[in-house]
Amino acid sequence: KDILNRFENKGRMVHGRQGMKLEAAKFGLYLLVPISASLTFNDPNVQRFCADYFQFMKYPANPNTNLKEEFEDLLEKRIKEKEQRKLYAEQVKKLQDSAKESRLKAALAAAEEEKRGWFSWLRIRRRANDEITEGRS
Repeated sequence: KDILNRFENKGRMVHGRQGMKLEAAKFGLYLLVPISASLTFNDPNVQRFCADYFQFMKYPANPNTNLKEEFEDLLEKRIKEKEQRKLYAEQVKKLQDSAKESRLKAALAAAEEEKRGWFSWLRIRRRANDEITEGRS
């Protein structure tokens, strides 16, 4: 029965002193948020900071400037960026090739080291035993 009563009371408002406190808190919040926001953002320093940080005021370029020069500058900048990207790609390729070579050298060195280990005499002994057993059969 207790569970059924909970579901039945779900759609109803809170009555009594608790409901009044809740409504008073909500009303106070509804008043507090806009008033505090208007007091905070009404300060000229805060407005200047927000305008600079979020770039609310972006003015267009001066119409008296020579657009041909601007386009030439942008074209030169793009050409330089392309060259830099090409050089960067070449450097990355060289680094990858050298890394590949060093990995191969390391693998060869590891194989050499494996042949000259602490217990290399065991391998020699095993090989001799294998040759002897193969000779018998």
